[in-house]
Amino acid sequence: MSRIVSSTFALQAAPGDRARAREEARQQAEKMSEAMIEQKGLLNHAQAALLLDLSTKRVGELVRLGKLTNFTFLGRKYVSMREVWDRNKQDLKAGRRPRRMGQRLPGQSKGAAQAPVREYAASYFKKQREAANERRRAEFRKKWREILEVRRNERKG
Repeated sequence: MSRIVSSTFALQAAPGDRARAREEARQQAEKMSEAMIEQKGLLNHAQAALLLDLSTKRVGELVRLGKLTNFTFLGRKYVSMREVWDRNKQDLKAGRRPRRMGQRLPGQSKGAAQAPVREYAASYFKKQREAANERRRAEFRKKWREILEVRRNERKG
């Protein structure tokens, strides 16, 4: 067995290979510890997606595009906490870039007659999605405040 694919795979190895797999796992754990110190923490894709308000697929795409650095330890993928916070501070907007002035002239769209219906439908669904996101954020803030309050009480008493 030359490389371990995951931490559980090493447990299924033959006894002779298990010692080598255990040593490789220990070395990877040391490298992970060093990377965590250097990057101020590592997040899995689901955690990064939650912080960036993206899907896990989009986080994987950002890794493939080179906008986030990929770290793989013990068969699991992580991204840098520092890069996630930097990206979060940029407050990037999703979607296409704005059109140039020559492309924004009225009457050039194919469905100009249907524009009011499309705008209404799009704004309705957007408003619904934003309201749902705001409710989730409010629940998250409430839970986080409860956790902080419990921690404060533990420190005091």
